[in-house]
Amino acid sequence: MRILLFISLLWLNAAFADSDIDAINKILNRSELSKGNYSLYITNISKRAKVFSYNEQKSFNPASVMKLVTTYAGLQFLGPQYQWKTEVLYKGHIKNRHLYGDLIMRGYGDPTLTYADLSEIIERVQQQGIQYIHGNIILDESFFGELQNQDLIDDKKYRAYNVNPKSFVVNENTINFNFSISNEKINIQTFPEIQTLKVINHLKLSEHGCNEWKDALGYEVNTKSNVTEIIFNGTFDKACDSKDIDLSLLSANRLSKELFEKLWKMHGGIIEGDFKNTYQKDVDTYKLYEHQSRPLGLVVRDINKYSQNLIARNLLLTILAENNGVPITENEAGRFVKEFLIKQKFKLDSLEMDNGAGLSRNAKINAEDLTFLLEKAYSGLYMPEFVSSLPNIGIDGTLKNRGKKLSVAKHAYLKTGSIQNVSAIAGYIFDKNNDIKVFVFMANDPKANESSKIQDDLIEWAYLN
Repeated sequence: MRILLFISLLWLNAAFADSDIDAINKILNRSELSKGNYSLYITNISKRAKVFSYNEQKSFNPASVMKLVTTYAGLQFLGPQYQWKTEVLYKGHIKNRHLYGDLIMRGYGDPTLTYADLSEIIERVQQQGIQYIHGNIILDESFFGELQNQDLIDDKKYRAYNVNPKSFVVNENTINFNFSISNEKINIQTFPEIQTLKVINHLKLSEHGCNEWKDALGYEVNTKSNVTEIIFNGTFDKACDSKDIDLSLLSANRLSKELFEKLWKMHGGIIEGDFKNTYQKDVDTYKLYEHQSRPLGLVVRDINKYSQNLIARNLLLTILAENNGVPITENEAGRFVKEFLIKQKFKLDSLEMDNGAGLSRNAKINAEDLTFLLEKAYSGLYMPEFVSSLPNIGIDGTLKNRGKKLSVAKHAYLKTGSIQNVSAIAGYIFDKNNDIKVFVFMANDPKANESSKIQDDLIEWAYLN
């Protein structure tokens, strides 16, 4: 049964009439959220005036909206020109394209390293005069150290959003599975192809529509010795045509090993030794090549527009690692960021990051503190990079298919967040009066994931008034 919410406004700018107050009340009263289970805060930063606030000092789980804190901190600490690096080094000596010693891959936390990047790295190394390795491949993860893995947000341990951060990771530690239909048959292709991964296809065609195709996709994963089997046993609908899903089936070290060995051989090389990893930095080495990621000013767009969890989590850890810390835990990196920002006169007492992605049941912030950060970000040096990283409603990212018919479409840059019983949205609205508003809404409620229509109505109101 719907619960009508009759809320009292804690503060309202005098410029707004009773009709405006009534309009907001009507929107909120359509919600089935319990009165104490959400917060709303709207400020007009052009006029330096609070517009509306409710429960703004009560802490809520923001889900992926936490990425706003992470990306702001990343730009502040590292700058938009910051690039992650991946180094290739060696020990021993090189003679006639033979390396008599170990080849070392040293990761510095680059979460954007792709299969294509790794292929280019290997090609460049072989061009430096190494084809035969009479030693081991050492994966150096000393930058982050031996991280403690965080508990998964749910029981879907193979889904890409649950991948734990690493100093060295390729393809976000995922394999892409493409499903297509031809001649009434379901075809499955993987990229990249892994020799020790066996795909067993027991999928059946259905005719129920494609909206919930991932939920209909059943699979089991079994690892026997060096071979991993994935058995698809659900259904795939005829209406789907072609779909993709990224799954993390192998450990990060194993996937890195499989891809490195495959590419080294593809480029004409031979490896005699084993694949090992270490958390101790060896200084007695010689550098062969250095790969650099895209600048952070571009990478933050991946984080916020498409809610890339692993990239956000690695970014938070990188902030601490670049400030001479060994993270050990993501929570420790979050505390470092919080303490630093508070010293810079930020109002962030409510902040509990836990990790950089908001992929946690322990993450907390209140609407007042988040609004303060968004206000500071808009007046800050890196405002263009920060604001442009947010999804533009009705245009791109996680808001591409939302609000297309609203007046606010194209005029709001907002980050969304959603896990079970949590829904949040926050960012900037460029209203019809050419004012800039900060908008924050967070709900922690059994009905939270059904509140997007209410959120859209509130955003539309903020744009029009």
